Amino acid sequence: MEKIKKEIINFTKKLVQIHSQSGIDSEKEIAKLIFKKLKNFGFSPKIIGLKEYPSVICFLRKAGAKKTIWFESHLDTVPAGDFKKWKFHPFEGKVKGKRMYGRGVADSKIGISIFCYLAKILFENPKFKANLFLGFDADEHSGNFTGIKEILKYAPKNSDICILGYQGIDEISIGGRGWLRLKLITFGKAAHTGSRSKKGINAIHKIQKAIWTILDLPFLKQKEKFFESGSNLNVSLIKGGKIINVVPDICEALLDIRIIPSQEPKEILRETNQKLKEIKKKDKDFKFKIQVLQSQKAFLTNSNYPFLKILKEKAEKILKREIPFRTSGAGSVGNLISKKGIPVLNGFGCNCGNIHTSNEWVNIGELSKVFKIYEDSLIEFSKND
Repeated sequence: MEKIKKEIINFTKKLVQIHSQSGIDSEKEIAKLIFKKLKNFGFSPKIIGLKEYPSVICFLRKAGAKKTIWFESHLDTVPAGDFKKWKFHPFEGKVKGKRMYGRGVADSKIGISIFCYLAKILFENPKFKANLFLGFDADEHSGNFTGIKEILKYAPKNSDICILGYQGIDEISIGGRGWLRLKLITFGKAAHTGSRSKKGINAIHKIQKAIWTILDLPFLKQKEKFFESGSNLNVSLIKGGKIINVVPDICEALLDIRIIPSQEPKEILRETNQKLKEIKKKDKDFKFKIQVLQSQKAFLTNSNYPFLKILKEKAEKILKREIPFRTSGAGSVGNLISKKGIPVLNGFGCNCGNIHTSNEWVNIGELSKVFKIYEDSLIEFSKND
């Protein structure tokens, strides 16, 4: 295992050293590196999708296999941001003690590395009785999900479990919140801010009223099992006004609403529209428009699903503590995959921190245990009818 661990660490470092920042870099180079690695293992990978946003797939078939295991992890990362805020260069893959630092090291380049080597070890093991499908998707962080949409055209529709590359050793994530992303626009009437006639209608003041009304909607107070954090709403951007002495006649706000399984995006949109129409009845100058930017339902995999029960048992035995089932506050490609009726493990792996900010890290000291947990769990699951 020590040899495999070193190889996983070295491959992760190489992945981190390739820039694949969403909105800045193409995934071409990282896709090529993964393709080469799988080819060197004797596999037959393919690069698919858009030229600038390619994804990698690889199907490994075992004779007599009745089950199919799907490994999925994304290629892109969020931007590194200000390099001065990092302890070490974000594209070095610096190892310090038990931690490796770097942009995307935890989200989710170590996941890619673990999956590549898991596939090699499992496929060579006669005790492992399942097919394997590997997917490494581009363009995840933009929210466009072009990579996973392309991979879904090739992925086995009868996959028995899809395991995502998100890390975290203190819990097993079996779901994730959905999202509804809206652009709210309010309209006013331009005028001089110093006019004594007060003929201007301030669109920024109108959007302020609208936001406070939406923040008081009942759906934001809902919670349910495994989604104890409930739903939430963030106003992530407000844009309005031109210069300081003109009453703004238009204002836009971007709303990021996170929802739980019992909530439908269409129903949330209907409630929001209804409340804003109530404002309009009381305020004749209130004019608005809502545009839907993106929406996706939440997902939850049954905690009694056989693979999840096996994984929990193996993890607790090896780690010698309770590992609870939880769900993620963020969405993922799991939201799209689960719509196909495929059970999804949203995340389990090494401890990590500072995701999406400077000094992102992952605990490589836990690699051997995490690898062993997955290897033992998948071998047992592959043999069970």
